[in-house]
Amino acid sequence: MILRRLAALLFVPLMVAFGSGVYLYLGTLKSKVVKEHAQLPTVTKPKFVLPGTMFVVQDGRIFKLNAGSFTEIGPAGDWSQPALTPDHTRLLAVARAGASSDLYLLDLGGQIVKRLTKNDSKILDANHWAYYPRVSPDGATLFFSFDSPKLVKAAPGVDLSVWSMPLNGTQSQARRWTDPYWYTGGDVSPIPVVGGGLLYVRHSIDPSTAVHAQIYYQTRPFGTGKALTSLADDCSEPALSPDGTQLAMVCSRGKQTAALEVAPFDGGVLGPAKVLLDSGLYASPAWSPDGKALAYLAPAGAAGHFQLWYLALPLPAASATASTSAAGASPASTPRPTTTPAPLAPVQVTQGVDLTGTSAPAWY
Repeated sequence: MILRRLAALLFVPLMVAFGSGVYLYLGTLKSKVVKEHAQLPTVTKPKFVLPGTMFVVQDGRIFKLNAGSFTEIGPAGDWSQPALTPDHTRLLAVARAGASSDLYLLDLGGQIVKRLTKNDSKILDANHWAYYPRVSPDGATLFFSFDSPKLVKAAPGVDLSVWSMPLNGTQSQARRWTDPYWYTGGDVSPIPVVGGGLLYVRHSIDPSTAVHAQIYYQTRPFGTGKALTSLADDCSEPALSPDGTQLAMVCSRGKQTAALEVAPFDGGVLGPAKVLLDSGLYASPAWSPDGKALAYLAPAGAAGHFQLWYLALPLPAASATASTSAAGASPASTPRPTTTPAPLAPVQVTQGVDLTGTSAPAWY
C-alpha cells in the first residue's frame, strides 16, 4: 500500500542515498495537490456530525472539527501528526522545516505552549527528524520516533528509533528504546500503554528489498521486543482503544490494497483479528472517545483525495478479551487468524478536501 509505506520510506530511500543527500531529498517531499485541487475544510460542511472534538491535518495546517464545523488552529507552518495528552488539555504536533522536524506542545486553540525538541542545525548533516509524538497514560513521558543514531560506521543511515523523554523535561534527558533494522525506515508509531509497556511498528526488509511492517510490544528500553503480528500480516498504523483492550490496525498482507482490522489486546497479547473493512486504501485509524466507533482516512471519488470516514463498530470495544492461546496461535512467522463479519456501513464525513493520510485524527 503506497501511502502506508510513505510514512516509513520517506526517511530512507532504500540504500540509494543517505546523509546530506537524504536531507535534501526529504525537503522536496511536499505535495502540491491540495493547493491545486482540494478545498480548505473551513469552506466545507461535513456530511455527518461527529461526537466530540477532532483535530485533522491538511497540507501542513491543523483544523479542529467540532459540532459539524471546521476551524483552523495554530500558527503558520508545516504541521502534522497531532496527538492529545491523556487529560485532553494539550495537543502535541510535529512542525517540519526544510531539513528537520520538531515536536511542540500546543493548547487546544493551537497556541504554542512549549517547544519540546530542537533538531535544526546550520550543519546539514546535524539536522534531525522527530515524528509520531505520544504521551504515556500517566502524562509524564513523551515517546516519539527520532533518527538517532545516524551517520556512524556501525549503523549508517537515518532510520528512526523510538525514544522517550520527560514531557516536562528537556531533550537532553531523552533515551532510546529500540534498535531498528537499518535501511527500512525504522521503528515508528509508538503507543505507550498502562503499566509501562510500549507498542510500536517495526519495519524490516527481505532479500528482494520488499519492506514489511510488524506491530511489536516491548516492556523496557532495549528489551526484547515481541512481534504481535507476522511478516505476512504486514500490519501498521496501530491505534489503541481508550480502555486499552482493542487494537485497530491497517494490514495489507502483501496486497496493493489493505484491510482495516481490530484485535483484542491484553498485556502484550494480541488476539485473533476481526476484519472490519477490506480491499481499500485505509489509513490512520482513530478511536472515538467512547471506544464504540473508528474514524479513518481513505480516498473518495476519482480524484483520490483522502476524506474522513466514520465507522460504528458492531459490538462494544471491551466485549472481547485476548487469551494466552491466542498468542500461541500467532507466532511471528505465521499470519494471525482473522474473521470477517457481515459488511459494515462506513459513513463519509468530509467531501471535497484532501486530508493528510499520514496524520491520524486526534479525537476526544
